[in-house]
Amino acid sequence: MTLGEKISRLRKAGGLSQGELADTLGVSRQSVSKWETDGAVPDLDKLVALSRLFGVTLDQLVCGDGAEPAKAEEPAKPDPGRGRRTVGGVLLGVGLLGLTLLTLLGGLDGLVLSLMFLLPFVLCGTLCLKNVRRLGLWCAWAVYLPQQVYWTMATGITWKLTLSTPHFTSEMNYMRLFIGWVMLAAMAALTAATARSFSGLRKRPSPGAVGLAGVLWAAALLIWRLRSLLLLPFADENGIIRLPGLVTGLLQGACAAGQTAILAGAVTLTLALVRGGRKQTFR
Repeated sequence: MTLGEKISRLRKAGGLSQGELADTLGVSRQSVSKWETDGAVPDLDKLVALSRLFGVTLDQLVCGDGAEPAKAEEPAKPDPGRGRRTVGGVLLGVGLLGLTLLTLLGGLDGLVLSLMFLLPFVLCGTLCLKNVRRLGLWCAWAVYLPQQVYWTMATGITWKLTLSTPHFTSEMNYMRLFIGWVMLAAMAALTAATARSFSGLRKRPSPGAVGLAGVLWAAALLIWRLRSLLLLPFADENGIIRLPGLVTGLLQGACAAGQTAILAGAVTLTLALVRGGRKQTFR
């Protein structure tokens, strides 16, 4: 690149016309034109003035290949998501490996057991890799729901057992009542955490949003009735369900976990509708 080409390039990069550059340097526009076409060479004092004006060294202007000052390399910024992806990969790998081994060693029973205790690893690992918002909240749900399915399936206990606390006796096994209260406390804590996490959410109380909230509340209250209706075709004349115990237990556990998740959604949406309604009233 010739000296004239460098001057022309730097002038255009600075947004100057030939006349404006000439006025700045105290020369005629024709002189600047001759410099840029290599018809003439600026005097030394003009070269110094050009280097200062364009922010380059005299050597870069006259001799160097590049006309722009060298930019210092910015230090590499740490990737904030790298650690999360690493943790996610480890969790996902452990979960999938455990699922495979327990299924191969234990068959169907091993698969069910691994789904309850290793599914949280798979779900939390996937959430970490997806870099979702509210990671802690969703991981808590990913841990709790499979456990609720398993313990409900294994013991037949749900949080509804707490309703019989005033009439509970030692013959009914206080440990079962304790498990019921633990389930209720965990459900209440997760529901409160979800509502708090979405405390900034405001929904306009439109018919669709209100209807969705009503559907969620109805589903949370009637899910056990729906379970009974689904099992009704498999009951004999004495009302005994003729299905494998594993299937019945899984269905019961799924109903318990589904009720918890739906109830949390209903509470969160209802609070968002209340906040949205207040906002419109204040306006």
